Amino acid sequence: MIMAEPLPLPRYAIGTLSPVGGIDTMPYGMYRLLGPDFIVISVSLALQSFRPEDLGRAVAAIEPQADHLVSRGADLILQSGTPLALSLGPKELERLLSRLRERCGVPVLSSALNAVEAVQALGIGRLAVANKWNDTINGQLADFFGAWDIEVVGRAVESQEPAHFQRADLRSGAELAYQLGRQALERNAKAEALFIGGGAWFADPAAERLEREFGKPVITSLNGAVRSILKTLGCWQTFPPGTGRVLEVA
Repeated sequence: MIMAEPLPLPRYAIGTLSPVGGIDTMPYGMYRLLGPDFIVISVSLALQSFRPEDLGRAVAAIEPQADHLVSRGADLILQSGTPLALSLGPKELERLLSRLRERCGVPVLSSALNAVEAVQALGIGRLAVANKWNDTINGQLADFFGAWDIEVVGRAVESQEPAHFQRADLRSGAELAYQLGRQALERNAKAEALFIGGGAWFADPAAERLEREFGKPVITSLNGAVRSILKTLGCWQTFPPGTGRVLEVA
């Protein structure tokens, strides 16, 4: 009898603190880019709306859910959900991440900071943004980037609540990401790059298309996360041409 070779086990488990449940675009994108050495463990913070009280409840759920991810073997934790980070602001976010790192004993990243690091790696100073967030969150986003001297020069948005994200299909989400991204770049010629915010829609096919059409880098929650995860784990290598500027720059 010929014995089959055992399947290799993943080397790293990535725990994600997802703001909403039932959204699988981020794990799918991670598997596609990171390959079989990685497995994604996801928990939901049950965010239902962008009202301050709901954002506060989701933030309060981060620490106990991070404990759960560690109990399941997470080697690194990603605080996904940029609006949650924006609701805290840069200083309070860093305090939260410091507490989590001490509490969990593993690296803890944030989608908002991942985006900042990606913009800095590209040497970008002026940014257009496209997302499904409201005016309050977009104001916080501009202030957040501004803390690192990154200017948001314009935006294109279609405001939705998180509960709607769970009902949207992949195709309509991908098309909306493309249309909003295109509007943001067309309206703001001074922008050196585009940030498509939010991990709960299929934004990366839109990012690839927009980079080809406009010749400008497009940062997303996914490519920013993948870059920061690999850098943090010490296994970063630049991706091949055609993967997107965020992953191609050293």
